[in-house]
Amino acid sequence: LLIACSQLAEGFLIAGDACSFDNKCTCSINRIDCSYRYLTAVSDFSSYHKQADYIGLNFNFITSVPANAFVTLFSASSRRILIRLDNNRINSVDVDAFKGIPTNVSVDIYLNNNNLQTIPSALEKIGGLSSLYVQNNPLTNIDVLSIVGPSLSVFSVSLSKFRSWPTQLQNLTRVVHLTLDQIPFKNIDSNALKSVDSLTSLTISNSKLEQVPDAICLMKDMQLFYFNGNKNLNQTKQLLVPCSGYAMNYVSFVDLSDNDLVTFPNVFDVFPSVKRLQLIDNDIHYIDADMLPHSTMVERLYMAGNRLKRIPGEITKLSGLRQLYLSHNDISTIEECDMAGLRFLELLDLNNNPIEYVSKSALKDAHILNRVELGGTNLRTIPEAFSSLAKISYLNVTGSPIECDCSLKSLRSVLPLDVQGTCASSSQTINDFIASSLSVC
Repeated sequence: LLIACSQLAEGFLIAGDACSFDNKCTCSINRIDCSYRYLTAVSDFSSYHKQADYIGLNFNFITSVPANAFVTLFSASSRRILIRLDNNRINSVDVDAFKGIPTNVSVDIYLNNNNLQTIPSALEKIGGLSSLYVQNNPLTNIDVLSIVGPSLSVFSVSLSKFRSWPTQLQNLTRVVHLTLDQIPFKNIDSNALKSVDSLTSLTISNSKLEQVPDAICLMKDMQLFYFNGNKNLNQTKQLLVPCSGYAMNYVSFVDLSDNDLVTFPNVFDVFPSVKRLQLIDNDIHYIDADMLPHSTMVERLYMAGNRLKRIPGEITKLSGLRQLYLSHNDISTIEECDMAGLRFLELLDLNNNPIEYVSKSALKDAHILNRVELGGTNLRTIPEAFSSLAKISYLNVTGSPIECDCSLKSLRSVLPLDVQGTCASSSQTINDFIASSLSVC
């Protein structure tokens, strides 16, 4: 049910009957779904004269989009039209492919993951083009942005085939969500995105950049910054160049995951007000004291998939921290001082660490901690540290070799407690052991 709901939300699964024009497709009110149908050509919609606000042709083997492909499907009463042509083999789009779309309708076009070398000029005829996704195409020409760029609020593109910076991006004067994938340059000019200053969300992924470009400093309204999969970083340089004369105080979310970072970056030099910071799947093994200032702003810190051998003591400077994610590291012990002062911590995720020891006083300041993940560790008993957590309601130790014996009696003080996991010496769940046997200890 959850999968079905998720697919429905993405437009992959649409309840409906087989369409009259093609029984491979399903039709319902204002929707046509021909995705995942092994189609080699766009379906013939000419006999279908009903309004369609969603047309799904994604995940097929389509190579071209002909003239008047959708002309019978549009209506002036539509408010928004979404056409999905992504994940095909499209290398050509007729100049009249999108003929018939009313000029007063917002239109989202997905053409990502195809074989296009140029953004189709057919898009120039869509007066209300709002979102355009052309990521993962071998593009060498994006000249069409001189016409459609000023109307776009969302734009996603891959630049791997460009030999110089595409100045056509300056036409994205109204874009608020921008994705720049596979930038092939080590650096870009500080004015490269000078006209693109209305952004609230910027993604830079899979680039050859050596550091985060200072071009982001012009985006004073930016709130979300994603910088992922950039494997060419110069580890001897600061990752971020501080903006001259001011800080980017509106940025509340920063994702620097999957960049092979070896040290904690100077995030707070540029983004002092960040509330959610993600550094997942890097190679960070310590945090320099100078990189982490005292802050009450950070509420969530994600550092799963790094090389930490201990919970860095510098994290205690983030006194407003509510959620801490440190799974898939090399942490073997949790000492008394590791989380001192984290009075607002509500969730602690330490899954899949080789933890063998937890100090009795390790969580003494975590007065409102209510959820702890300790699955896949080397713990053989549930540490006594948890007996002082008045608010704890959920503890996961699945995959940890917990012995179900009287060493668990300290849990009496925090019952009722949902403990997920199985006893090491039997198939009995830990919850069942607590309910049936703990009282005799």
